[in-house]
Amino acid sequence: MNYFQKNIGWIIPVLIVVTFIVFFSIYFFSAKVDVLGDKTYIYVYPNSTKEEVIENIKKQDIVFNSFVFKAYSVLLNYDRAHTGRYEIKNGMSVGRMVNMLAKGRQTPLRLVIGKSRTKDEFAAKIDPELAFSKEQLMTKLNDNAFLKQFGLDSSTSLTLFIPNTYEVYWDISVEDFFKRMNKEQYIFWNKRLAKLNQTGFNKIQVLTIASIVEEETNQDAEKPIIAGVYINRLKINMPLQADPTIKYALNDFTIKRITGNMLGVDSPFNTYRNAGLPPYPICIPSISSIDAVLNYSKHNYLFFCAKEDFSGNHNFTADINEHYANARKYQKALDEIDIY
Repeated sequence: MNYFQKNIGWIIPVLIVVTFIVFFSIYFFSAKVDVLGDKTYIYVYPNSTKEEVIENIKKQDIVFNSFVFKAYSVLLNYDRAHTGRYEIKNGMSVGRMVNMLAKGRQTPLRLVIGKSRTKDEFAAKIDPELAFSKEQLMTKLNDNAFLKQFGLDSSTSLTLFIPNTYEVYWDISVEDFFKRMNKEQYIFWNKRLAKLNQTGFNKIQVLTIASIVEEETNQDAEKPIIAGVYINRLKINMPLQADPTIKYALNDFTIKRITGNMLGVDSPFNTYRNAGLPPYPICIPSISSIDAVLNYSKHNYLFFCAKEDFSGNHNFTADINEHYANARKYQKALDEIDIY
């Protein structure tokens, strides 16, 4: 009797166990995540349990082996959920997914801050992007005691935000969001400090002029010229007579044509009735508009009017009679396309 025949009684069970271990290991370690497209994201909310995280993943049409997920949870000591936004790539291992969740290795998002005219509009745009709510953001935008640390109040709170794309974590607190934006605006203005000082205006005043320029045109090449017109008017104490401020005063941004009856609106933002700048910016202006004010064109223009060809460009002049002629041509063009 050979060795194999003598020991077959225990060799066969060992082979069965080894085979089971091999196949189980392949099953366990090769478990992959299947998502629609190349990647998707899961969101873990505050105070979520591990079981709630699993259910949330399932609801997002992410296919994965929940048994393997739970096994890895034990191995990796995933006993509490870390809030955050996590990037799940198609074909990633279940083990890697659990490890990411267990260690809170969330993926930052690219938050785009653009033009907003009101705090409510701004908060509504941020609301779907970050974990804190629109209501929480609005509360801070109107909290004078909170805003004091940034040198702002409820009327100027939007001046904290410089339009740009920022990398932030989805679960950033509303307080830390303000602190981050304060740091970003400090960096922004520190690079422009010499230019700011040369204008003779403070940051809020520059932003206020820039917000009017922003609303006047989307032609970047003309922005420094328009900024120069408004600064020329300020220097001689001439009312700005800026149509966008009337829209802001009326809280109606759908207006396509400012008419005479609108110019009597009783508002500190009516720059036809009030000399000087409005109390604060009428929108969050783009960087191009801010830089246009900081680098405004030196000229003698006091007037400008949109060209009658609706190209978005303007006619500029220092002569009021020439301005009236330009305005009549533009008004006639509006009449011809029935904009009243």
